[in-house]
Amino acid sequence: MQEFDRQNAAQRGTQILHPGSRALFRYWESIRAERPCPARSNINLRAIVEILPDLVILEKDTFNTHWHYRLAGTRVCAFFKGEVTGSDVLAEWEPFERDVITKTLDMTYNKLQPSLARMRFITDGGFTTAAELIGLPVTCTQSNTTQILGGLFLFVSHDGNCEGSIIRRELISTRMIWTEHEQASQLFDQLGYKASHFLRLIQGGLT
Repeated sequence: MQEFDRQNAAQRGTQILHPGSRALFRYWESIRAERPCPARSNINLRAIVEILPDLVILEKDTFNTHWHYRLAGTRVCAFFKGEVTGSDVLAEWEPFERDVITKTLDMTYNKLQPSLARMRFITDGGFTTAAELIGLPVTCTQSNTTQILGGLFLFVSHDGNCEGSIIRRELISTRMIWTEHEQASQLFDQLGYKASHFLRLIQGGLT
């Protein structure tokens, strides 16, 4: 089932399972302070050097319809068996799952709230692993746009060289992680959102 529920301040991050995702989320929280989200220029790569190979920067394409990799860490590229920078993030997913993940990333983009997706990858070499994709909004001051700082973390120890090529992708769940900040009401007023729009349920589910 997809999970979309608002988290209060005491519950922030409690649904994040992977240590790498938790580390990235805590760092993002620390640099955003009371703002809706930090600027990309605020990121100090030295502070998160241990998870750098697992990180990605995602952004909308020029038509504002698809998500593609602006940057991708070395472990992410190794896992997908090649350079993925510039490619469509969801090119290999089935239509329904692609639509659900796209809507989840769009909510992070539009509402400036973190999101979490859990997925499973199966290869032709018999390698199966679950993974967690966390998405955190950041602003890019140079282009005056919002991007997503993400991390793709596998639930197995690996050096990026999984056995065989990925032949199937399965979406397990998606979740929004609602955060609070002092500028929230003013920001949503500027963006044209009403309080009733804070929670959005996507019909359908996965079992």
